[in-house]
Amino acid sequence: MFYVKKGHFYAVGVGPGSSDLITARGIEVLKNSDLILCPASARSAQSMALKIISPWLTGQKVKEIVYPMQRDAKATWSFWENIALEVAEECAQNKVVSQVTLGDPLFYSTSCYLLACLRDKMQPAHLHVVPGITAFQTVSAHFLLPMVMQEESLLLLPGTDLKRIEAALDHCETLVLYKVGKNLQLVLRLLKQRGLLAKSYLAAYIEQKNEHLVFAPREDLTLDGYLVTLIVKVKSRNWQTCAMD
Repeated sequence: MFYVKKGHFYAVGVGPGSSDLITARGIEVLKNSDLILCPASARSAQSMALKIISPWLTGQKVKEIVYPMQRDAKATWSFWENIALEVAEECAQNKVVSQVTLGDPLFYSTSCYLLACLRDKMQPAHLHVVPGITAFQTVSAHFLLPMVMQEESLLLLPGTDLKRIEAALDHCETLVLYKVGKNLQLVLRLLKQRGLLAKSYLAAYIEQKNEHLVFAPREDLTLDGYLVTLIVKVKSRNWQTCAMD
């Protein structure tokens, strides 16, 4: 049986965008939290994570954390080190502290930084992760798309390096690309060259008000925003072909 414990920290995945996709355990943590840390990008006027959890708030203290969206490892770690000191101090006062994050706390999440910084400040048994539904799982569900079957493999990459994407297409049956919005047309052009546009499934802002779903996208498709997920069914690999290798 799961119990929310005083003096403990919980990283809670709240799913891709809809409040009813938070797990029952996640809701239990939120209801019992004394302080909820809610990461917010400086690029956005409203925290999507805060919007998702709002139906489950009943007076808990919520602190929005505007985090740096920059490729500066030193500054990023320094920022989360300071947040970790605050969390450890609150937990030392026997408070329940949680941090919410889109999707799952261990997939391209700020929780990865915070948990790492907390490991030398709190007992490991006082640190918890509540899994959340990821964007790519939600995209596959919308398209009724099996991600892997039999002997197939799945590879997940950020859509920021075209050379890595090109190499990945040679080494997996299903490719998932996150953060692909900025380089979308370059990626789609590569998929057209490989004859894979007809095997591609794209979603922007899945389970949110401005959700956009596209099967077999055109190479000139343009989308604004950061939350773009692309699934490419590169090829199949079954028991029979595996046995022949």
